[in-house]
Amino acid sequence: MLFAEIPGNTAIKQNLIKVVANNRVAHAQLFLGNSGSAKLAIALAFAQYLNCEKRKETDSCNICHSCLMYNSLSHPDLHIIFPVLKINNIKNPLSDNFISQWREIVLENPYLSLTQWYQHLGAENKQGVIYKYEAEQLQKKVTLKNYESAFRVILIWMPEKMNHVTANKLLKLIEEPPKGTFFFMVTEDFEKLLPTITSRMQMVKTKPFKTENITNYLEQKKGLLAEKSLQIARLANGNLNTALQLSQTEIKEETHLKEFQSWMQICYKANLKELAKWTDEIAKNGRENQKEFLQYSLKLIRECLLVNTLNESLLKTDKEETIFVRNFAPFIHGENSVSIFEKTEKAIKNIERNANPKILFYELSLQMMRLLK
Repeated sequence: MLFAEIPGNTAIKQNLIKVVANNRVAHAQLFLGNSGSAKLAIALAFAQYLNCEKRKETDSCNICHSCLMYNSLSHPDLHIIFPVLKINNIKNPLSDNFISQWREIVLENPYLSLTQWYQHLGAENKQGVIYKYEAEQLQKKVTLKNYESAFRVILIWMPEKMNHVTANKLLKLIEEPPKGTFFFMVTEDFEKLLPTITSRMQMVKTKPFKTENITNYLEQKKGLLAEKSLQIARLANGNLNTALQLSQTEIKEETHLKEFQSWMQICYKANLKELAKWTDEIAKNGRENQKEFLQYSLKLIRECLLVNTLNESLLKTDKEETIFVRNFAPFIHGENSVSIFEKTEKAIKNIERNANPKILFYELSLQMMRLLK
């Protein structure tokens, strides 16, 4: 993670670079911020910069061996601890048991929430804990010499999930770490930490992202148009993780709109040759995507009914969707709307029951041809 990849937070980034240049890096630092802030991203960028072999004045080089290892979060002198769950018959769960999954989701989105992490493990209804086994293993690790770099970084994500036993076992290490060892804790609720721990740590407070930071990020990283990016940034209210989730929905719905337009054109023209091609393509999508598409189709049909009842003020559509809905609304009316809803909802249930998607979408399309006429 490079500092340059993180939107905003200029003063914090400059200060961290300055303390490295002055050789005044605190051995224990607490990166604090709200959900969806830059706290984890900045901690990772700082750890990379600390161990970069060819540091620049403003960032890591991103080409040395250390940087390349940090880019995959697999540097042997980067030890990562985070909340884990008692799943998969693991008796004494450790972060090392789940490190590959954590790397995967953080590399995709370093602004993620705890809930997303639990969902990634397929257990969103459980609460993660940093257990005492973590502290016991860490005490063994720090007795060994560093593998490659001058500095060893122990990054603890969401330390507020440590139980008291774990926290007390780590206290001595944090107070007097071995030479060349740095503790970086990344938290959303430092008040849940033991005062004896927070008193030994230097705080780095990140602020919510500015609207312009999020807007630029969505334009550059996600390829969204300026209007859409600004709309999402305002809704996100400083939370980049929320903005990323909204952008994913936006991108999916944009794709679904084009797909629905093609489908309805084929059905209205009763073009069986094109229908065969279309069903072949949509059958290649996963079942969840197929369900999402049909649910989105129901949404547009509802909007058409609103237009027909002269209640356009209640529309929940963007500009492009509104144009399509106005043009398509005359084809959705009292004589066919109930049947369209029923058959589409039945198709969604059949997808959940593992029905053959080619047959399902072909049959549904034939019904749509009849109903639209």
